[in-house]
Amino acid sequence: MIELLAPGGVLAREMPAYEDRAEQRAMSAAVARALEDRRALLVEAGTGTGKTLAYLVPALMSGKKVVVSTGTRALQDQIWRNDVPLLRRIVGREFKAVVVKGVANYVCRRRLGELASYEDGDEVRALVEWARHTTTGDRAEVEWLAESAPVWSDVTVTPETRIGPRCPHFETCFATRARRAAESADLVLVNHHLYFADVALKATGARLLPEHDAVVFDEAHQLEDVATEHFAARISSMRFGLLVRDVLGAMSGPLFDGGVVGDVERAAVGLFAVAREALLRAGAEATIEGTRVPLPPGMFASGAAQAAWFRLDTALEEMARMIEERGDAEDEPKASVLGLLARRARSLRDDLASVAEQHHPTRVYWGELRPSGTTLTASPVHVGDLVRRLVLDAGPVPVLTSATLTVADDFAFTRERLGLGEERADELVVPSPFDYARQALLYLPRDLPEPGEDEFGEAAAKRIEELIAITSGRAFVLFTSHRALRDAARRLAKVPYPLLVQGDQPRAALVERFRATSGAVLLGTGSFWEGVDVPGDALSLVVIDKLPFAPHTDPLIAARMRLAAERGADPFVAVQLPQAAIALKQGFGRLIRRRDDRGIVAVLDPRIVTRRYGRTFVASLPAALPRTSVIEQVRRWWTAGEPAVRVPA
Repeated sequence: MIELLAPGGVLAREMPAYEDRAEQRAMSAAVARALEDRRALLVEAGTGTGKTLAYLVPALMSGKKVVVSTGTRALQDQIWRNDVPLLRRIVGREFKAVVVKGVANYVCRRRLGELASYEDGDEVRALVEWARHTTTGDRAEVEWLAESAPVWSDVTVTPETRIGPRCPHFETCFATRARRAAESADLVLVNHHLYFADVALKATGARLLPEHDAVVFDEAHQLEDVATEHFAARISSMRFGLLVRDVLGAMSGPLFDGGVVGDVERAAVGLFAVAREALLRAGAEATIEGTRVPLPPGMFASGAAQAAWFRLDTALEEMARMIEERGDAEDEPKASVLGLLARRARSLRDDLASVAEQHHPTRVYWGELRPSGTTLTASPVHVGDLVRRLVLDAGPVPVLTSATLTVADDFAFTRERLGLGEERADELVVPSPFDYARQALLYLPRDLPEPGEDEFGEAAAKRIEELIAITSGRAFVLFTSHRALRDAARRLAKVPYPLLVQGDQPRAALVERFRATSGAVLLGTGSFWEGVDVPGDALSLVVIDKLPFAPHTDPLIAARMRLAAERGADPFVAVQLPQAAIALKQGFGRLIRRRDDRGIVAVLDPRIVTRRYGRTFVASLPAALPRTSVIEQVRRWWTAGEPAVRVPA
């Protein structure tokens, strides 16, 4: 295996742009040992390591059935399109690989047929023609359909709305075919959300994925968030709206039209109106951006909120009962559709009770307002025990890898969050092969106000203008909040470079415009901090406005900090600081993607050099990275085109 990846090996012969990566071989050997010894492994693999092949080669050569779980569908598709064909040429043995996604990613033959029977638009006709010839039914193939096109939701299903084996199209269903193909595959490509959905279903005796010997979690730094989402109870105005729509579509008659369905709809509107008012009082306008706001303790214990809960609970129970009675008199597949609707109503009733009762001491209760509606959630405060018991100790050998698993080269934070004690997993840090001493400069200004001061926004915008003038645009400017992004977009509106702002277009479209537009400046937050790959001259500057501390007012963060304090730890050091350090590493990783890249990373928050905890952030970045606090030094370094000399920050 090592020879396969080494200079002169099969990989070198098959890849015209092959580069020797000793780090890749070290990781590959560690993964092979983990699979052989059946022992968990944590691997932080720096950008440019080639970690995908580093785990795929030993996985395939082990002879074991391996599931690879990625943080995003984009990486899942990338492995399928780029790495699997290469592996077929280099591993020297036949293997079967399949991609399995959630059902919402596959066109539903039943829903498509229903839509085509009464709608004859261009998009529908094109989807019908595509469905005749596709072998996968995967949304990723339909590149001509806009990402946000509403027609896709009309021709697919969700886990809640899928009929299953009683559907007349079940045997030819694309989701069914993908899951059956996975049974005989050597390599199964999924994403974290699907993997955890499978974990959650195991408790009911159902499965989405086949039994497997090992699982590789790529982008494993996302596991805690995904697990928290899947182990939460959640109700939303949208979820109720979809149930009402689907019941009305399947039922008819006065008992349903405006009867029991109307009771549920009116009761749901009433409950979410009360909830929305309470959330606005608790979190004011910030909740419009989707900020999590704690539910007031005992919110549903009395008064209008309790009355609204009881009305909705009663209406849901009555709806489920009446649907079941109607279903008993129907033939298949109508009875299956009605049975599914009844189960959805009862599931919503159970989740409503979980949120409204607010009695579980290990959960935190919060709400969220968005333009699309209101969501109320009961989330586990700490998922480490659940992840360890249901995933890491469940049988398959776990390999967890990412470019950002350590804080100052220490895995302690990741281990604690995922329930991995010191004795439970081996660990390896594989540094990036990039020459950061030559390729990059870190700019840490001392002369700006701190983010909490009123003058920070204006001062930061002026410094951003100076920096993008040095690189003639070609910049990502990353923000820690939507409010800061909007403020900066207003202040930077007249810069002499194409300005692309998150929210103006879908993320993928903005990134493509950035790549194609000379000298563009992209302002982003949230999802732009990771998973965005722009190698080459198009990106020469990454500016980070503030250290990415999660707000202590966030109910989930606050609950985790309280738990840390109860366990005798410093909440800031145990929760906020390591989480922010990993987020900063993700933002930093947007810049250098190839050996010939060159550029500047600027962190405008002076606390990184003026506060003691700033050392943790700096120690989490590449050790050879030169840095300066003087913008003139940044200008000279960029224009000289020569390796930087380390300047004390």
